[in-house]
Amino acid sequence: MIRKTLDQTKSATFSVLLPDTAKQGMPTATGTGFFVSADGWFVTAAHVVTENGQADGPVRKDISNSWLMKETRIAGGPPGAMCQFLSFEAVIPALDIALLKVDFEKNSNKHWLEGASEFPFIKISMRDLEEGESVYSFGYPLPQTTVQTQPGGMVGTTSLCPRVTSAIVSSTFEKGRMLITGGDPKLYVLDKALNYGNSGGPIVATETGHVHALCSRFQPVFVPQPNIKDKDGNQIPVMIPSLYGIVSGLHHQSFLELLKSKGIGVVET
Repeated sequence: MIRKTLDQTKSATFSVLLPDTAKQGMPTATGTGFFVSADGWFVTAAHVVTENGQADGPVRKDISNSWLMKETRIAGGPPGAMCQFLSFEAVIPALDIALLKVDFEKNSNKHWLEGASEFPFIKISMRDLEEGESVYSFGYPLPQTTVQTQPGGMVGTTSLCPRVTSAIVSSTFEKGRMLITGGDPKLYVLDKALNYGNSGGPIVATETGHVHALCSRFQPVFVPQPNIKDKDGNQIPVMIPSLYGIVSGLHHQSFLELLKSKGIGVVET
């Protein structure tokens, strides 16, 4: 039942915002990520923190200027939870996974951490998901950042759209190949679409509340349109951005070794 573990997942999951030069350097949402340890280790998709938005692209040099943010839910209340003081640790392009570190002491004065001694986090599972297994995602799809010029400077506003998406594992591999090795990335296909902004968000087993994968990309489909033709009479297909979500498993040996080297625990269930 999603509601049994959703609060913990939500508390550990944030929108990732990085400076956008096209918007006067204002922090702009680039994806989602989540804490995987009490002392501030944070996981997101590699393409969320690269210069070109590709998993194997160069990592941005302004990670230290990034923000982790949540939405404000109570009118007149305090702003949503946020964190600063992030540092880049490692990236595994083949898995589209990035590992960051958030300094707890430097963030301990934030209102949402008042009285706390650690970050909320989700436990990583090294178990394989099964086809037909119930999972869910929580993240921040379809964010919007606007910048307005006002007397005295620029004012930026970011709108966040927290969303829960229930799904099942539609397949335990993306497509069949002639040669499959144990070193290949572990990819799962979900039967639900995940939108822009979900990238890097957790894929959680409904039964346990443990995270098994992160949102990596979509699976676009080109559908021929008989009534739409080019000047030569050929049908013009229309791309449906995503019928399925492609998610990257966290239990690949290379990532498990990285976690172990940082003292980040995993579970088997």
